[in-house]
Amino acid sequence: MDGRIKAVLFDEEAHRYFYDGKELFGVTSVIGSLLGKSFPDTLVVQAGTVYGHDVHKECELWIKEGRLPSTEAGKWLVSFLEDFAARREVVSYGSEVLVSDFEGTASCIDIVAHHKNGSVTLFDIKTTSVFDREYCSLQLSAYKRMYEACYDGKVKDLFVLGTKTRRQFRVLVQDGRRVDLIFKKNKEKYR
Repeated sequence: MDGRIKAVLFDEEAHRYFYDGKELFGVTSVIGSLLGKSFPDTLVVQAGTVYGHDVHKECELWIKEGRLPSTEAGKWLVSFLEDFAARREVVSYGSEVLVSDFEGTASCIDIVAHHKNGSVTLFDIKTTSVFDREYCSLQLSAYKRMYEACYDGKVKDLFVLGTKTRRQFRVLVQDGRRVDLIFKKNKEKYR
């Protein structure tokens, strides 16, 4: 494990990351700008953000404290993860796992499944009704790179868990140049 990860601070309320006195940036806004996506500040988007946060929090509390969720999306996630653990020899789950390149980028991975053989699977939870494979592939590819640099364990698979469709979507690791560009853009802001 890269011990520097313990020095990365995450302000959950403001959703901001800091390391060595400087702010680090997440991958989602960079990916959005690279793909020409924006999220207007409307009541509908705000309500969706609050709902997504609540579902993520329920899953986090189930993993960390065993607390059962109350939303249908949260219940589906728990059911899926219990079944996945039984089928794929998962020995434990981590939630909101902090990763960074320490040069401009940091993020929290929604769920990390630790397998009996030492490998891991990364999951991102999406509460939207549309699955954007390109966006999610870039996001999870960046997470994979940072996870493998920060922690022991080879990333075996990348999945998105779509709560609206109640489906898992496998995504493939993206080409290094596109992922490099995410880190480059954040590094430019970090200086």
